[in-house]
Amino acid sequence: MIEELMKLPFEIQLVMAAGYMAYRVASSGLDRAHKTADIVFQVFVYGLVAYLSYDFVLRWVSTAPAMGVGIIGSIAVASFWRAIGRQIFVAIVRKSKITRENFTPSTWDHILQSRYQWAYVSVACDDAKSYESNLQALPKGLPFDFLDLDTDGNIAIYVTRIIQADGSAKDFGIEGVVDEYGRAQLTYIPVSSIKNVTISLGSNVATS
Repeated sequence: MIEELMKLPFEIQLVMAAGYMAYRVASSGLDRAHKTADIVFQVFVYGLVAYLSYDFVLRWVSTAPAMGVGIIGSIAVASFWRAIGRQIFVAIVRKSKITRENFTPSTWDHILQSRYQWAYVSVACDDAKSYESNLQALPKGLPFDFLDLDTDGNIAIYVTRIIQADGSAKDFGIEGVVDEYGRAQLTYIPVSSIKNVTISLGSNVATS
């Protein structure tokens, strides 16, 4: 199949390659529910942007720079859609009461994609223990910033406090994050042992 693709006209190869790169930018983390048709048409749309950009500048520059402009153009459009366009679209259709759908594969994915600042995370496990991380108190320069998580629900946090099954709490503070040798301590918690996750957002919410 690769040999057949390589025999296609250059412009078609450009459309396919640029379209796929742009699709990955626009849909990374949101593509688990995508069907073949979703992928094909998105690649086509972004590929069309690449071709139009390429064809537009080709009259002034040679093929190689025009190709670069085409690829950059499609990725720029995809980046704009991911950063701003998608949020505007979702806000419009929800305000219009067309649907209350958040257009993400799951609520967890929607939380991960949000831009709200996370302030505190508490992970309650099935052994009745809770592992907490005060994200705003973490030191700078940690390997994984303030935590690490994936779309399946697995999570890794820098534990600053543990609540035992009997309700007693043990505060580690920064000492639980960086040991005496300067090594960062990251605790991995698989989704299979997680009962629920509580996330405190660091946004100002009006209460009156």
